[in-house]
Amino acid sequence: MEGERLSLARRADFDMGGTLVRPSRLLLQGPAAPVPIERRMMEVFLALVDAEGSVLDREQLLAQCWPGVLVGEDALHRAISGLRKAAAAAGGGFTIETVPRIGYRLQVQGLATPGEAAAATAVPIPVASRPAASRPAASRHAVSRRGLLAGGVALASVSGLLIWANRRPSVDPEAVRLMDEARIVQQEGSAPAFRQAVAQLERAVSIAPDYSPAWGLLALTRALEDEHSGPDTSAIPIQEIEKAARRGLQLDSTNADAEAALAIALPYYGDWLAAEKRFDAVLRKHPRHLPTQDSRAFLLNAAGRVREGSEARVAFGERAAFNANMQYRLVYCLWFLNRIEEADRVASRALQMWPRHAGIWFSRLWLLCGTGRDDRALAHIADEDARPRLPAPMLETLRAAVSAAASQESGQIEAAAEMVMEGVQRSVAAVVSAIMLLNLLKETDRAFDLAAAYHLEQGPLMSAMNWRPGQPLVQDQRRRKTNMLFTPMAAPMQRDPRFLPLMRSMGLADYWARRGIQPDFLRV
Repeated sequence: MEGERLSLARRADFDMGGTLVRPSRLLLQGPAAPVPIERRMMEVFLALVDAEGSVLDREQLLAQCWPGVLVGEDALHRAISGLRKAAAAAGGGFTIETVPRIGYRLQVQGLATPGEAAAATAVPIPVASRPAASRPAASRHAVSRRGLLAGGVALASVSGLLIWANRRPSVDPEAVRLMDEARIVQQEGSAPAFRQAVAQLERAVSIAPDYSPAWGLLALTRALEDEHSGPDTSAIPIQEIEKAARRGLQLDSTNADAEAALAIALPYYGDWLAAEKRFDAVLRKHPRHLPTQDSRAFLLNAAGRVREGSEARVAFGERAAFNANMQYRLVYCLWFLNRIEEADRVASRALQMWPRHAGIWFSRLWLLCGTGRDDRALAHIADEDARPRLPAPMLETLRAAVSAAASQESGQIEAAAEMVMEGVQRSVAAVVSAIMLLNLLKETDRAFDLAAAYHLEQGPLMSAMNWRPGQPLVQDQRRRKTNMLFTPMAAPMQRDPRFLPLMRSMGLADYWARRGIQPDFLRV
């Protein structure tokens, strides 16, 4: 029947263009990487596989994969886009072709359809891979879904709607659609994506004010927006995060997103132990909650527990294949673990999936600089197609600093260091990159002066910085970063006798003592 959803549990694993497709596990296991996908994406993929190279129009796909649910074609577009990204990430030899004004078909590279000598087509899958009870193609009596969306509800859709109503008796399908879309959109990790996701979730809770998952995701998305936003975005009022989270927990005391939002929302500079306890409390109840795992791993890296945080991130990295921010953080962690080839692959794949993403672009830049590949770093800076929109002074500073580090000429190094410090005086947001560059240039004295001003609001640089003590002008000051102090590039600072006193003044030495641990740089 058209209204019967595809049974994923009964589908055997099969090969598609060199990628092992595992429907029951929602996994594409390709030569580049195993990539998890969402259920709806797998259903769309299997519908295209079953078509055996034929074109499926949009109404057929909507009927098979969203039975009884009134959604627009944008839901199908998102699923197709996600599948294409998954195929690229897995490194499989198949693609999804758009047939203009009609629909889609699956293509497998290297195989030809009759009359298309060099074309690609889909491989008929083995009989054993099909469900035990084969489902016929869309019925000729099927009602047009565009008609349903326009308001004409026919008898053919009644059974599907009843199934939906029995499963989620009090939830408006439009609220669920908005929430599902927001969860996908926010994974892009950019400020516009977070804003779009928040707007969709605000609409979802206005449609379904008693729907706990939407409130929890709204709170979490706001917290993540606040955590990841750049200096051009004002801080999200923590009261807004708390309000949405408390409403979600009031409706469902086990709401993982709401609990995570409350844990993530509080800045933890100077109070790392309390933050670690908050994350651990969420993970005891929801051990596979990905945003909490991500934030906890970042905390460990920022607190000098680099190997532990990096290994934790690698362990859940497969489940974060579609999250831009988690992917760029994975690049750093693979670098820290000296898994350079893997870091290169992840960075290259991420830039293909999210061109011009600032976090991904910088992770690749620092990876190249930190592994002595200055020529490739300069080529990376010069590549306008992949580069995010950076202010001209920042771009020139990056180019000058990397060139000076490559030349080791004292005059170039001095001029580049001056440019770095001028950039910090223009914007406090430049501090993280500035400390990385000063370490690259081995300008250790300047790096310590900058760290004292940024982390402690002390020292001679304070009068030149564009902020005053306690005045949160940019995101980096509200959530002051320390992770750059524990990268391999910061080794000159870590070996300096001034580093431990800096850690004591910041409160990190007290955190290590209370946790009974030794940070990685002291073990080295």
